[in-house]
Amino acid sequence: VGLSFSVATMAKSAKMVPVMIGSLLLGSKTFSSAQIGQAAAIVLGTGLVSFAEGRNKKSGASTKLGIFFIMSSLFCDGIVSGLQQRLKERCKAEKTKVRSYDLMFWTNLYMAVASLLFAVARSEMREGTRFCLKNPLLAQKILKFALCGALGQACIFFTIANFDSVVCSALTSTRKLLSVMISVLEGEGLPFFGWVGVVVASIGITGEIGSDRHRR
Repeated sequence: VGLSFSVATMAKSAKMVPVMIGSLLLGSKTFSSAQIGQAAAIVLGTGLVSFAEGRNKKSGASTKLGIFFIMSSLFCDGIVSGLQQRLKERCKAEKTKVRSYDLMFWTNLYMAVASLLFAVARSEMREGTRFCLKNPLLAQKILKFALCGALGQACIFFTIANFDSVVCSALTSTRKLLSVMISVLEGEGLPFFGWVGVVVASIGITGEIGSDRHRR
């Protein structure tokens, strides 16, 4: 199971696309031409920077199972974003506020149940527990990772509850762009088309911030 670098980069950079489609089809959300253009600029710019960052990386070819998994992931992103938008609209009609920690709790509860079932089905639960007990330092790092993940999710669900999934996706794409830029600038730097991607993404991000202020 695997993906080539180019396919993985395109999939990660284009997350806003299924999120917008899901919000449109399932959440009855509408987008202006400007918003679509801004999203396209963010996706294109982030993709160019990511390609530039990994231009010297070696990767194998994509497998059919790898393609299936990444497409399924993007499809689920669209479904979740659409249902979240529908939930917000229903709560708005009932004059009920969507609370971020409610979304966070129920999402993580179902994720935990699904992960537990898969771990038991694959006979990995006992082996993983035994390994952590034998390596307490690793168990500590897992706990720290879980704590950081919880703090990050609190920010994500706050954004979804108070804005929407599309804004959250734009923010995560921006975060990815910044993290790639920092790692690149600490190394060999960016080629010309990488800086073109920075400019294009920055235009899209600036437009998204401006349009959001106008809507609010």
